[in-house]
Amino acid sequence: MISFLEGTIEHLGDKYAILNTGGIGYKVIVSPKVLLMLSNRKDKVNPSAGSGQGQKVRLFVHSQMNMREGTFDMYGFDKKEDLDLFNLLTTVSGIGPKGAQAILAAVEPSHLKAAIINEDADYLKKVSGLGSKTASRLVLELKGKVDHIASLTGVNLTEEGQATEALLSLGYNPTQAKEALKEAKGKTLQERVRSALQILGKR
Repeated sequence: MISFLEGTIEHLGDKYAILNTGGIGYKVIVSPKVLLMLSNRKDKVNPSAGSGQGQKVRLFVHSQMNMREGTFDMYGFDKKEDLDLFNLLTTVSGIGPKGAQAILAAVEPSHLKAAIINEDADYLKKVSGLGSKTASRLVLELKGKVDHIASLTGVNLTEEGQATEALLSLGYNPTQAKEALKEAKGKTLQERVRSALQILGKR
């Protein structure tokens, strides 16, 4: 099984990237966050690779046969921890690869881990769009299985949930809210929301 791919970006679609690895183009389904990261690196020239060739990127991947559509799907992540969480999410009853990727696109991995450890299904329901039953099942089935993944430093889920809700109420989507709050500065909830709005206003 393929664990990761390393190569140059051949093409970027709306939800996928084609990675040129050794002359073979692999189509990899990626989240908006990873797509943005790849887009920022696509046009950067790698001097050691010759004129016009972009920088090499590495994606950690999960491969799965889609029996319904008769396709072989590959999901890519820029961090090993994200792939580990993705694999755990797909073990939860009712959550498939597409659902797992949607959750990771909406919830910061460290926050997802904190929510599972603290059994905070309400937070997951607020920020990820999951239904009450699915969020509760996710917490129940994954509690005790995420301790080895990622690190937690000062994660306040109550404030994160309130900040996310504030941005969503202003018309921003979950991905925009998550990425802005990741960069936002400030000690209080109000300061972080204000900082996030300034970041969003520049994009």
